[in-house]
Amino acid sequence: MTDFLANIERLFTPIDAWGEFRRGARPAAVAFVLFERDGAWKVPFVRRRADLPDHPGQVALPGGGVRAGETAWDAAEREVAEEIGVPAGRLAPLGAGEPIYASVTNFSVVPFLAHLPDPVPAFVHDQRELEGVIEIALDRLLDDSAWLVSDAPWRFRYLAHEESVVWGLTERIFYGLAPRLREALSGSGHAAG
Repeated sequence: MTDFLANIERLFTPIDAWGEFRRGARPAAVAFVLFERDGAWKVPFVRRRADLPDHPGQVALPGGGVRAGETAWDAAEREVAEEIGVPAGRLAPLGAGEPIYASVTNFSVVPFLAHLPDPVPAFVHDQRELEGVIEIALDRLLDDSAWLVSDAPWRFRYLAHEESVVWGLTERIFYGLAPRLREALSGSGHAAG
């Protein structure tokens, strides 16, 4: 395991000790999956179909609702398999970030960090829910100058990538993970943003 991945394990909460979902909220889990391609760390995001009831058309981390009797990590791993075709058991869990509450949809979401070791398969998206999978370099995500602020009255941060935009709940989740990801990178001798 690289120093970077070991640092993530040290800096983030273990996957079985992340906390609890907000009382009365719908439980959900997402996966921030790190993999190496062309000498760089990358993260897969999904672009949701525009006709979905929750977060239509948005760019998101693979994830979804936690089913009864399922742990949050199991839900995240299942959703990664369903949404981008990575078989259960292929991800190496690294840790968990702080749960985020989305008041608009009443979801309480726990983000998990995981490593997808080589060989990295081609991602195959679930066409019933998704328009595609987008790979974004971790260095770009961690580059504060790449994130813009909207002109809307309720100003929000967003990252334009190819023909997609990362914003909203996904931006909030990433914003919560970013400081410790930067620390993990700097402690491994790599620079970020």
